[in-house]
Amino acid sequence: MSFPATIRPEVGQSLITKVSRLFNGTLGDVLLELFQNARRAGARAIHVAVYNLPAGTALSIYDDGCGIEDPANLLTLGDSGWQQDIRSREDPAGMGVFSLAGRDVRVRSWSRAADRGWEVHIPADGWEGAVPLAIKSCGIVRGTEIQIMLPAAWEEQLGSVLRLAARYFPLPVHFEGTQLPREDFLAGATQIEDWEGCRIGIFHDATTEAVHTPRINFHGVTVASRLPTLSEIESPHNWRVRVDIVDAPALQLVLPARKEMVENEALSRLREAAEIALYRAIAREKSHRLSYKAWARARDLGVALSEAEPWLNAWTPNIADTSNRYQGEAVRQGPMIIMSDHEPDIEQALSRALAKETPLGGALVHENRDFEGYRWYDGLPRLLSCSFVIRRDGILHRYADDVALPDDFDSGPVEEISAEILLRPRGPSPSEPTLCRVPADMLVCNNACWTLDEATILFDGEANVQPDALADLMYASLFCYSDDCDRDSWDTQSLAFEHEAGNLANLLLLGEDEALLARLREAVFEHVQWLIPGDRSLTISADKNRLSLSLDQAA
Repeated sequence: MSFPATIRPEVGQSLITKVSRLFNGTLGDVLLELFQNARRAGARAIHVAVYNLPAGTALSIYDDGCGIEDPANLLTLGDSGWQQDIRSREDPAGMGVFSLAGRDVRVRSWSRAADRGWEVHIPADGWEGAVPLAIKSCGIVRGTEIQIMLPAAWEEQLGSVLRLAARYFPLPVHFEGTQLPREDFLAGATQIEDWEGCRIGIFHDATTEAVHTPRINFHGVTVASRLPTLSEIESPHNWRVRVDIVDAPALQLVLPARKEMVENEALSRLREAAEIALYRAIAREKSHRLSYKAWARARDLGVALSEAEPWLNAWTPNIADTSNRYQGEAVRQGPMIIMSDHEPDIEQALSRALAKETPLGGALVHENRDFEGYRWYDGLPRLLSCSFVIRRDGILHRYADDVALPDDFDSGPVEEISAEILLRPRGPSPSEPTLCRVPADMLVCNNACWTLDEATILFDGEANVQPDALADLMYASLFCYSDDCDRDSWDTQSLAFEHEAGNLANLLLLGEDEALLARLREAVFEHVQWLIPGDRSLTISADKNRLSLSLDQAA
């Protein structure tokens, strides 16, 4: 066997026998393909009707365009037969009518070259080229009519599918004598820019579009495509882009399904143009909250933006029961200090200490690394670390995220507790940190165990520490819901922890007798007191083995 010297791409003749498998064959696909052909033919309108014929129900699609000059071009796969100006502007593929492959179709069209109308009947089994199809004269004097025998399933869908096909189509579509509603694909856009035969619409709203949401309108065929979007920090609104293609030959749909855009240089350029348009729209706003990365991207694209608005959310201490960090209100005025993250027990004790004294000279705010790079953000002072120094029996001990207390360090009163804060002063260049000390009245050390049994509960023996406040600090610093299948609900676990924390706080601060009395009062309040009538009083006398109750008239 000898090989040829050269080869070239060709379309095998056997392809025509598989033509019915090239298209999905849905009613929507068929309508869109035929509508596109009508538009290319210079039609001013499309008219759709349903006829009850002796052979069954038929769908008629008529356009008033230039018609089909040569009947042979109708069924030549890959050869559109369009004039040169249409081929260069639209790049038609000669596949549209084959979306009807496998269906019983009758075509009538006007040929200007022949100065007469012609028609052809293509039976359901006539698409694979095995049988020649007869061309006859007909009375049509303009445009093209395609008549399709209508399956029952298509007949049920027709109204809704037609409305979808006509929604963004650039020509009016009439059904049963009534024009179907049309919309501008870019309706609601904040700004619209023209670019090389496209309209780029910029939207600024609360809509978050899914990946499969149509973003490009190709003369009525809407397809999903990756286009630039932007989110501003702490803003409910997003910036997004849609594109309406008017006359852009280099932007093409993937054949034969036409469900996605061809990934080529033209589409890449469109994406960049859309991104520039998006940043230009943001530049017209009074302010923005873009990340520094997005700001730098705008600069690289030649769009000058001001820096993001210089505010951050007030710092709130983390709690043990959630991995989500709650944000405080926006701090828009006065000096700000960026707070670094610490364990909940450190943050809770620090927050309580700072509520009594504010020696830092500014409001603590949550860090947001998306703003790193902006001058205002990089210049903010920063709280680098926080630890607690505890003095007991004249000996100093340190507790921090990475420093534990001695194993035999018992819960109870201490002589002094203070928070030591390492603060980096204002300025973008590194400078020597300063150390601030803030007195604290209580501290809950989780000891990496997160249970009351394993935690170390400390308080200043000279401070006026109340049991409720100490119990609240225990809860915020330690309680963490367990989702083990053998554990109770969150409500039950939370309530049990509150009781345990309250009992422990009473024991540590009031002693055993007062703690026991507090538990008894709580038990009576929850389970007994509500049973006592309003005009009566209950006297209880009890010990371990005896219980005596008397119900008397209230004094």
